[in-house]
Amino acid sequence: MTNSPSARVSHRSSGIFFHEVRAEPSEIAALRRLLRQWTITLGVGSEQEQAVVLATYEALANAVEHAYRPGDTSATIDLDAVHTPEENRLVVEVSDRGCWRRETTSGSRGHGLALIQKLVPHQATFALLTMSRSR
Repeated sequence: MTNSPSARVSHRSSGIFFHEVRAEPSEIAALRRLLRQWTITLGVGSEQEQAVVLATYEALANAVEHAYRPGDTSATIDLDAVHTPEENRLVVEVSDRGCWRRETTSGSRGHGLALIQKLVPHQATFALLTMSRSR
């Protein structure tokens, strides 16, 4: 695998956009690395960069784990991130085309959404993470 996921990718000065990425752990790990590199170039600061990257990775992992049935070869996700420096705002959207599937959770699992909300509250000035489903 190269440094970028197998997907349609576009880079703009204000954002990064990854569409139709295979919903697989190796692909979202690559997305995490690319998002981290991009946020570092924005100069957002280490604490904000780490929070955005971790929250986004959790959203991506939730989409991989819960949106599709195991072995679904059509399973894809999108990641769009837009930085608006004049508003001091970073908006990240993770979307999938699946149906939510609940998994039986053990005591150490099932905390991804709470972690996302703690890391990037919706009222945050700098970052906003949105999760959506496209069909």
